[in-house]
Amino acid sequence: MKGFEFLDSSDPSGPRSRFSRICVEGYDTSLYEYDLELALIKHFSSCGEIIHIYVPRNFEEGILRRYAFIDIAGEGALEKALELSGSYVDVGGWQVFAKESPYQGEYIDPGWAAVSKKHFNSQHMVTVMGYDTSLPVIDLQIGLSKHFSSCGEVTRVTILPNVRRALIYIRGVEGAAEKALELSSGRDVGGCNITVTGVMQPRGPIKNFPTSNRASPMMKALMMKNKMKNQMKDQMTTE
Repeated sequence: MKGFEFLDSSDPSGPRSRFSRICVEGYDTSLYEYDLELALIKHFSSCGEIIHIYVPRNFEEGILRRYAFIDIAGEGALEKALELSGSYVDVGGWQVFAKESPYQGEYIDPGWAAVSKKHFNSQHMVTVMGYDTSLPVIDLQIGLSKHFSSCGEVTRVTILPNVRRALIYIRGVEGAAEKALELSSGRDVGGCNITVTGVMQPRGPIKNFPTSNRASPMMKALMMKNKMKNQMKDQMTTE
């Protein structure tokens, strides 16, 4: 695919034998990436196990590209997913179109290499409590992401059921922390009073992240392998 590098795997026992890949279109390209991922997970989760979702970005225009990829596993998962083509997504009400996308290996979006570190340094972690713990995780993630969307781009929502807390990661504009605190003090969200118990910045920036905010396990392994190779090369050069 133009604009992307694929790390091919021709091993018949490799990843493509364990899941199917579909390409989806129809969404508003001005959506935040994580919000789109959550909407797709909720819509296609009945078809099988969602392994990974990759949403390419148009870095020049600052929006998403009009197509995204979903890796899904399970008996009949591909057929079930394709049957949903033309249906309407509950979250947002837009019509999704799906088609099979042959596996070409893992992908690396070169656009991330040019992203400034400041893009990641602005990320805050917000800790909240008070939500309805009986709700499905995906519904909690969607609700909390929507609730804190005014603070900036929500990149991840992690639910911690054992401590009845949630972590919301926000890549925000100036004043994001203050805005998050303003959304506390018993604000009602779906009948629940959400309380912000803490706001903090991450310890360090994420550098040159190559794909989406949720890289697949294989992608992470490849990143680590390449990092080790570069370290070995640097060591050999200095010796």
